[in-house]
Amino acid sequence: MLSFSVFLLCLWILFKNNKIFTHPIRLLFFLSLAVFVFISIFNTTSLSNTILILSVSSLMLAVSGFILDLLNTNRFSQIMMSAVAVVCAFYIEKTFHFADYSKININNYDPKGEVFLEIDQKLYPEVEKIIKNMDLDLKRGFFPDSEKITGLDDYFVVDLGQTTNVNSFILKMNKVKGVKWVEPNENIPFESPEKIIADNMPSLNSLSNDPSVVMQWHLAFLDMEKYYQYFKTNNIKPQRVAKLYILDTGMDGRHEDLPSVTGINTDKQGHGTHCAGVAAAITNNKIGVASMAPDRGWIDVKGIQVIGDVGFGTQKSIIDGIIKAADSGADVISMSLGGITNQEREKAYNDAIRYANVKGVIVVVAAGNANLDGRRYSPANAENVITVASVNEKTEKSGFSNSVQNLKMGISAPGERILSTTPSNTYTAYNGTSMATPQVAGLIAVMKAINPSLDTKTVYKIISETGSETQNTTRTGKLIQPYKVILSLTGK
Repeated sequence: MLSFSVFLLCLWILFKNNKIFTHPIRLLFFLSLAVFVFISIFNTTSLSNTILILSVSSLMLAVSGFILDLLNTNRFSQIMMSAVAVVCAFYIEKTFHFADYSKININNYDPKGEVFLEIDQKLYPEVEKIIKNMDLDLKRGFFPDSEKITGLDDYFVVDLGQTTNVNSFILKMNKVKGVKWVEPNENIPFESPEKIIADNMPSLNSLSNDPSVVMQWHLAFLDMEKYYQYFKTNNIKPQRVAKLYILDTGMDGRHEDLPSVTGINTDKQGHGTHCAGVAAAITNNKIGVASMAPDRGWIDVKGIQVIGDVGFGTQKSIIDGIIKAADSGADVISMSLGGITNQEREKAYNDAIRYANVKGVIVVVAAGNANLDGRRYSPANAENVITVASVNEKTEKSGFSNSVQNLKMGISAPGERILSTTPSNTYTAYNGTSMATPQVAGLIAVMKAINPSLDTKTVYKIISETGSETQNTTRTGKLIQPYKVILSLTGK
């Protein structure tokens, strides 16, 4: 859009003496400029980023216009300068990675309960009376086992029906005494991963005796041969089996290459089963694929369905899943899900993750697949989560991957052509940050099996400090190096 605005500015100056062209071109220029400003503001999540983008763009427009005016006696030079200006504007756009907003679907709200209210329990009767006078339903939102360590039991869900406007209701509730926080309960669309053909790389046979390991390029890319051998040579054993919960579309717990799992045993979408295999497929069992688990007895993988069979979940269903996993003794939660959010801050997500953290859980989340700033995606932008971007075999950020430069704990892993388990004893390769995320979650589960006392910040520090640089580490975070992680953790 910036390059188009510069192009129109150049036309305006070139034809400023032509009354037929100058007025419509000028109108188009200001219209394109307004759209550009809107897009710039929408695409950034901080005031500093917005100011930077608009300042550089304004300078570009001012300099282009000034030089073209200086060259008003030489039409050929003006035309050449116009071409240079448009090319420079295009380069600036690529540098800032402006998104294609035509591909973005803004989340709507759960029709069964569009709004969360966090209510002061002492003033609950007064708030309940106001809600009932509006002829609306108010129901408790969450039921954590350990209510004393969280305020999640203070959240209620309001079903607004078809007549009450969500935004108007939120504005009204913000003024009600006793309402501590209001936010919409957004729908989370399922980002179906791109099915792809896995590469056949026979040189990888030495990784494990799993027949399909030859098509798991990412394992060789991450030096997993050293990783597996290190466990074997040093006879490293887990202190206990780590519990990894996959919050997703479900899981086919009867798959031949997954450890005996409990919980959801169906997965119509196949996404959750794929993520489970990436993290914890049984390595060296002469079946299927290998994973971050060096052998049996390291990871107990469990599935909780938070994305429905029809392809979407809600903020509430995901938070319910986080609470359930935390109350069930999870060590790690892996969430290869999320969507662009309308909210500046989502307190309910943050409170749920804080609850999980207090119970010793490390939460790992996909950055998202829209080539945006990850701070626009939720729950990738939640507090105290490790957010995972995707890179390719050249250590470049995958074209689809959101970036993590504005998140506190961003990391990256391979996310293209990742072969893993799918329902009914099948194996499929997919692209997506969804595929990168369980690599990190599986590695962290192994770390927790070795040292159950590890917390989120310590784990991230180890993974980041042992990670390698990518082609653009600022946007991707460090690339995980599993062998170096375990070497650093065990000190052998």
